[in-house]
Amino acid sequence: MTNAATKKITNGESRDLVGLVLIEAVGSSITPFVPLPFVDDYLFARLLRRIARKVVERAGLTGGAPVAKAIVEGYVRAGASGLGERALTAAARFVVRKVAVVLDVKRSHDVFGEAIAFALALDVALELDAVTASTASRVGGAIYRARESVGSAALEVITRAGRQAFAAAEAGETDGSDGSRVARVAEAIGQQVDAARGQLDHLMRYELARPAPRS
Repeated sequence: MTNAATKKITNGESRDLVGLVLIEAVGSSITPFVPLPFVDDYLFARLLRRIARKVVERAGLTGGAPVAKAIVEGYVRAGASGLGERALTAAARFVVRKVAVVLDVKRSHDVFGEAIAFALALDVALELDAVTASTASRVGGAIYRARESVGSAALEVITRAGRQAFAAAEAGETDGSDGSRVARVAEAIGQQVDAARGQLDHLMRYELARPAPRS
């Protein structure tokens, strides 16, 4: 297979992942453009679990739900902001909260950018056959570190492009189809997503090759 053919397949898969993230975000009643400081930690972790399960199942890996849960637990534990501890303990006292929708706050990247990066990095790990029931938590930590290394600026580029694409799709939508709107957004931001995928591919290979941290 030629490099051009390989790139074409990878790019198409990246757009599929954008659509998956958008569908899961809407299905979870979380707008794709809510700044992270305003998203309940448990709700965001739950969204990531839904995304992880779909990406794992898409790759044909068995044990989707338990593996997805372990991946997200590893991801949130690797966070230095306290997200991990709060998200992992919230289930015992879970109360549904309304998600504050604040679109004009310029703070970090938001749900859309991080969820896209999470899905792309997990897809890389699956392509490398790095995901098993025993490695899932470690893979989650590697995904977090790779996403941190990409940086918020790169994810904000995706978010900004996505927001503009959503506005354009909604303005031009004639059949009211969510699927059509998602497809338009995925295609419109393809260049930004492909660039992020390339960065995450390199970073995930590095993170997965590192020795496992001592417990």
